[in-house]
Amino acid sequence: MNLPASDPRVKRAALASWSNYGRTAASLLCLPYLDMAEVDAQTTDLTEDATWDENLKAALAPGKGAIITTGHFGNWDLAGAIAARHVPLSAIADTFSDPRLDSLLQGHRRDRGVGVIPVSRAVRRGKEELTQGRALAIVIDRPVKRGVEVTFFGHRTHVPRGAAVLAVDTGAAIMPGYMWNAPGNRFRLRAFPPMFPRAVSDRAERTQEIRRLAQYMISCQEEIVRSCPTQWFMFRPFWPTEAVSA
Repeated sequence: MNLPASDPRVKRAALASWSNYGRTAASLLCLPYLDMAEVDAQTTDLTEDATWDENLKAALAPGKGAIITTGHFGNWDLAGAIAARHVPLSAIADTFSDPRLDSLLQGHRRDRGVGVIPVSRAVRRGKEELTQGRALAIVIDRPVKRGVEVTFFGHRTHVPRGAAVLAVDTGAAIMPGYMWNAPGNRFRLRAFPPMFPRAVSDRAERTQEIRRLAQYMISCQEEIVRSCPTQWFMFRPFWPTEAVSA
């Protein structure tokens, strides 16, 4: 928003963000009990020049799987549940520290046809999913000190390399996709065109390709966040302090 934290507009946006986050959290808790046909009917597809599932089918067409990248934005669990109605889908997910809570919430995801891959097994299991031609969902906006450098809202930061590395190693396309809350208990959804990894012949080309793919993912997220900033749930520093103060 490019405004000081004391500005009333920032405070209103922060409150709206917490309200939206509460709705997202409630959706995960209620996931097994939602009527997905009704959710489909309440969802407006804002994908440009295609439908979201047409973009996903195009990503999967070469038979090398597809990596659906998203962020802590809107309702990523509901998006996964909708996608899993159309294609075989697994998601790389954090585990919860409480084993009972972890079992409950991961079970909710599995009940909706979404396979759950713990972050600790992401590389091996992710490659297995992609080589079988399946879709793999990854949340990319995790602030890290070491990763691939990208530009996000005009500032440099780092995001995990995992999604881009998996794409380069397997040939899987990357398709950014987002679903978010709308007024009146409705939803909006948008999928971006798939980006296919280029062949690389040496380490320098590999590094450059990983950076190209990572920048595409984060640029798509920037476009989405810019359209509705109160639905980006990043409650921790995302940019290095020196980048923001520069």
